[in-house]
Amino acid sequence: MKSFLKSIFHKPHMLRRVIFCVIGVTLMGFCVSWLNLLAWGTDPCSVFNLAMADILDMSFGSWQALINCVLFLLVLWKGRENIGIGTVCNMFIVGYSCDFMTWLREKLIPEFTFTGWVEKIIACVVILFIFVFSVAVYTSVGLGASPYDSIPEIIFKAQKKLPFRVIRILWDSFYAVLGYLIGGTVGIVTVLMALTIGPMAEAVRKRIGRFIE
Repeated sequence: MKSFLKSIFHKPHMLRRVIFCVIGVTLMGFCVSWLNLLAWGTDPCSVFNLAMADILDMSFGSWQALINCVLFLLVLWKGRENIGIGTVCNMFIVGYSCDFMTWLREKLIPEFTFTGWVEKIIACVVILFIFVFSVAVYTSVGLGASPYDSIPEIIFKAQKKLPFRVIRILWDSFYAVLGYLIGGTVGIVTVLMALTIGPMAEAVRKRIGRFIE
């Protein structure tokens, strides 16, 4: 247990890592709120969680925290090496920051919607870039992964046939299809995220490494 706690809290430039992590997951939540308004889909995890929150008449943040706690038990059992401060940040901040942005937007500009195609495309590109960049920052600081992101790694280590990339695609696809079946919105944004998050994370990791190592 001592070594486990040390691996969580004792890293070079810990304060910088935590700041980058909190900013990253907060921006992720803000982007989910705007992508939900855009109605062209979100990341596979949010597709399912937004639909479930709507079905259960819960806030997105509360449902996401609940399902993350359930998945966290599996990660604690089989993937403890993936747990860190970033795990907790992702579990709670993404959902509630999305709720906050939605509340703030509806309070300040209650009638706002994306109307024209040009407006939608520009908004989609900007929001998607910010979201993918935020994910890349969060995954680059080395403070642990969300329960959702840890499950594919656990599955990968438990078998020897499929490469990790295939397992990750199957996991994201499962969540997206499940979300679609219960009323979630799957669209071009969902596909673009699946294609761009990996390369962007690698590019950002190289650039922010000098600030945190």
